[in-house]
Amino acid sequence: MAGGLVEWIRCGRRGQCNFTASTHNELNETTMKTLIITLLLSASALLSFAQSTQPVEVFLIGTSHSYYIQYEKFDPVISTVVGYKPDLMFSETLSPADYDVLTDYWNQKGIDKIMNTLKKAGYPAPKNLDAFIKKQYALLAKHPNFHQDRMKLAHALFYKHDFGNANYQLYLINKAKPVLGPEELAACTKILGPVDSLKALGLRANSEYTTIFYPAAQQLGIQKMTPMDCQTYNTPWDKAWDKSDSLFRRFEKGLTALDTNSATIAGYKKMMSRYMELDKKETETGKQGHLTEYLNTPEGDEFLHLANFYGGKYMLSVPGYPAKEVSEMLHFWQLRNEGMCRNIVNRAREAGAKRVVVAVGANHRRIMLDILAGMPNVTVKSLNNQ
Repeated sequence: MAGGLVEWIRCGRRGQCNFTASTHNELNETTMKTLIITLLLSASALLSFAQSTQPVEVFLIGTSHSYYIQYEKFDPVISTVVGYKPDLMFSETLSPADYDVLTDYWNQKGIDKIMNTLKKAGYPAPKNLDAFIKKQYALLAKHPNFHQDRMKLAHALFYKHDFGNANYQLYLINKAKPVLGPEELAACTKILGPVDSLKALGLRANSEYTTIFYPAAQQLGIQKMTPMDCQTYNTPWDKAWDKSDSLFRRFEKGLTALDTNSATIAGYKKMMSRYMELDKKETETGKQGHLTEYLNTPEGDEFLHLANFYGGKYMLSVPGYPAKEVSEMLHFWQLRNEGMCRNIVNRAREAGAKRVVVAVGANHRRIMLDILAGMPNVTVKSLNNQ
């Protein structure tokens, strides 16, 4: 078969081909190129499909955003995270791309304050942020004690709007503060402002990152936190929350005018009794140093839902309760959590990660566990396996 397989495919029946030798060779060459390109595209498509279905295991840990550090025992949780040996660690922060498309961000005043502090320090941002950040990460991977280079990386990450990773670098700088010499302290003031201003740049001593996840990442040698927050629905969420808050306050005030034997009073009392019971348990557990453990239980889920959503789903059938408005608020809450779960799974697969740890405010925990458990080729575990 002098013409080969490609010729057979093109001509169908070989007897019907009537090409000159030169034309024949040109077509064979062109056809071979087309076939190679097609095969490469097919391989790329298969790789993309494989990535989109790659199994991912998610270790989701619900946390407080503001710990009582005089009580909490952080080491057991840190040891658990380190022992899990994740490929990636996710933080409840926005990616630069996700932040940059927002027109309304709930923490914009805080971000503006940070950027104004940096601008006041006066250190110039690199012209090519991406190239500079990549270079700094590579340098610090080899020389983690190049503290001035870490300061420059933190500065660049702020200007890139990668606030979660900028704060991680601030944490590492702050940890190194006792060994910084006069030259390095002067550099810190020049690049980021006074060393004592690190807190003003977003490094809170009692956050879940400073107390648990940054220490764990440092032990694991993980250079970056992977952002996974979703604020796409922030504007309608805020409106729904404000409306629910106003109507719930009106609902509470109206209770005094109702018959004490009414279904409304009975439903409200039942909800408040349960809330107070769980609130007491949360306080007691926290004082024993086990708040994180408590927040990763069904009781912790229930407590936070009651506390943050005006009774939420436990009050929807109570007469007079603003069920429609609270349901709308919960709808946008659902959408945000779905967005975060998609970000986790998609970004894990893009990075080729099979095991990931996710730090998230505990009020997200239960709903995200359920969403993740329903996603194809995703398995999920929690701190207490509950």
